[in-house]
Amino acid sequence: MMKDRRVTRALRLLSVLALVALLFALATASALARAAAPRPAAATTSFRATIKDGRAAAQALLAQSGAASFSLALVSGERVVWQETFGDADKATSTPPTADTMYGIGSVSKMLATVAAMTLVDQGKVELDAPFARYVPAFTMLAPAYRQITVRMLLDHSSGFPGSTYSDLVTATYFPGYLQQVLDTLAIERLKTTPGYMSVYCNDGFTMIEALVFAVTGKTYAQYVQDEIFTPLGMDHSAYPLEPFPDGSYAKAYTGDVANPREVLNMLASGGLYSTPSDMSRLARMLMNGGTYGGTRILSAASVAEMGTDQTLLSFNPVPSNMVRYGLGWDTVTDPGLEAVGVGAWNKGGDSADYHATFTVATKARLAFVATGVAPLSSSSLGTLGQRVLLHALVDQGTLRRVPRPLPVAAPPVKRASAAQLAAMEGYWGNYNSVLRVSVSADDPQALDFAQLTADDWTPTTSDLRLRSDGRFHAGDSATGYGTMTAGGRRYLVYDFIGGYGNYRNAVLMMQKLAPETPLSAAWTSRLGQVWLATNGQPDSAMYSMDAMTLLTFGDVPGLPGYVTVTTPIYSTQVVDPVSDTLGAMFLQIPGMGSRDLEDAVVAKHGAEEWIQLGSSLYRPQATVPALVAGPNTVTFGAEGYAEWSTLAAAGTATVASGGATSWRLYDSDLASLDGGSTFPATVTAPKAGCYLLLFGPAGASTTVTVAPAAGAAAAARATMRLPIYRPLLL
Repeated sequence: MMKDRRVTRALRLLSVLALVALLFALATASALARAAAPRPAAATTSFRATIKDGRAAAQALLAQSGAASFSLALVSGERVVWQETFGDADKATSTPPTADTMYGIGSVSKMLATVAAMTLVDQGKVELDAPFARYVPAFTMLAPAYRQITVRMLLDHSSGFPGSTYSDLVTATYFPGYLQQVLDTLAIERLKTTPGYMSVYCNDGFTMIEALVFAVTGKTYAQYVQDEIFTPLGMDHSAYPLEPFPDGSYAKAYTGDVANPREVLNMLASGGLYSTPSDMSRLARMLMNGGTYGGTRILSAASVAEMGTDQTLLSFNPVPSNMVRYGLGWDTVTDPGLEAVGVGAWNKGGDSADYHATFTVATKARLAFVATGVAPLSSSSLGTLGQRVLLHALVDQGTLRRVPRPLPVAAPPVKRASAAQLAAMEGYWGNYNSVLRVSVSADDPQALDFAQLTADDWTPTTSDLRLRSDGRFHAGDSATGYGTMTAGGRRYLVYDFIGGYGNYRNAVLMMQKLAPETPLSAAWTSRLGQVWLATNGQPDSAMYSMDAMTLLTFGDVPGLPGYVTVTTPIYSTQVVDPVSDTLGAMFLQIPGMGSRDLEDAVVAKHGAEEWIQLGSSLYRPQATVPALVAGPNTVTFGAEGYAEWSTLAAAGTATVASGGATSWRLYDSDLASLDGGSTFPATVTAPKAGCYLLLFGPAGASTTVTVAPAAGAAAAARATMRLPIYRPLLL
């Protein structure tokens, strides 16, 4: 239950990220740039005003978010001019974090992966534009074009990979087999786009840097980063979670007032690092110095410059956004909050279930900001704090005369929409985790209503959107607007709003329009509403310990023929194109964030049953889960070693014998996690009829489960044998 809330927070953050990108506000930027009077920062600048304002903003952010703690650092030139922590790293002991308290930094870990890759480029061991398969021959995919994927494409999100291998991404302890699992998963996947065609956020590309490092150097990724980056930079409080950390060395994340177990992300290069703002400030200074730190060269100046070059300029990107201008590793090489005042900066954000971070480096201004914290903070909220701090710092050092004023938040005046403008907006739209219906209001032919697909029905989200003089549809007096455009032969919904510190506008391709297709075949129609259960995760994978994380359901899009929706708690609701009776194909192509983490839904025969492969996860049908009868039952693990599901027809106990099984989990009839363990013999108590018992064990092993129904449970069991149908919540 506890971890389910953690993943829910993470998924909501992904949803926000899918909607957020930043567009340069030309008029504002020009005015502010003219007002700027760049002058070199004095070495003795105190930044007192910046620190005073930033401290107040940080304290307000902590109070507003309810987060337990966070830590930050501001760098000017060679100095950390402000380092401070807020809140409690351990609520139970009221212990505040220190400068050395580690936090998970999520996807900011990608910056270390990029630096590691670029050291190999500098050493002449790797070529950026050489095929990745040259260095890792074990890498293969179903699409022959995988041979075109270069090392650069892994680092700028343009490989065309589906996205993220989520199965076993989070486990209770470090899972060293995750890298191989990603390679194995890619081997059975198609490409989402032609390599290099567009940049779409992709975790698996950075996980492949682990394979690259090992193939070229013979060292594990963690060891190479330690030797080539952490040690020479003196990053003594940065580590991957390969082993348990000493208590007190890292900040705890919480659900309410209960501390969560330490989060272990097995995607080390993509998101697994724990670090501190103090340590990351050393990395920032190395980058600001063109690759050197303390007289030691880590990277060549050319490699640092290449990392900070906009890699999206020659790819499909019809709405360039200053928030999503991928460099190598960087989310953007034109941070919008600073770009709006004529100051260049690079930014990377990071979000996991428990931790969040932001990392911004303004090389010419010789400033950097790093912040790390626990949920419910986000990289977005920390990034906004960073923009505020850096804008004030630019004033303190004399680069800007004043901090920019926020843009007006009122909507432009209403204008009459033509039939063509309304028709362009109407219809069905999809992105990586949701399906949207836009329709003309029944009450007013000039107004539009939005509704999101939830389970098998439409849930209203925004109403009374009207065309404004800026050519966008706005709801009420909101500055947020929506429009459409055609590019690459596809129709896109454009989302436009004021972002960050409020001194610039964002625009992003939010969704792709869905055109009606041929009605579903009988095979796909028969699968609608059915439920499948995950079978192939590691026993300590977080997906098994969180409510309803094991479920997959198929649905359709009401009112739009020809599509199938695939709903899981990790991916939320994706829409696929059933190109055959056994393949629901991913097809969305939205640069930036809108088509990240897509998957094909592949139907495969497993004996007489249909099983579903979705990325790295394999699902079995819920409808054929066997029931355990009163008395002894033998459960045998098949040749593949998949987890075995069973139902308990009545309330009572089930005793799992020693030998055979290695761990177990108990769920209620709605697949909410109740209990689990790895000690045997184990007596499992089912509080009511219809509970599920999930057992893990090695291939070919068997175990005995002895069921003892509670007194008077037989009649209740007969009345509750029908298995539930899960209706997923909108995350």
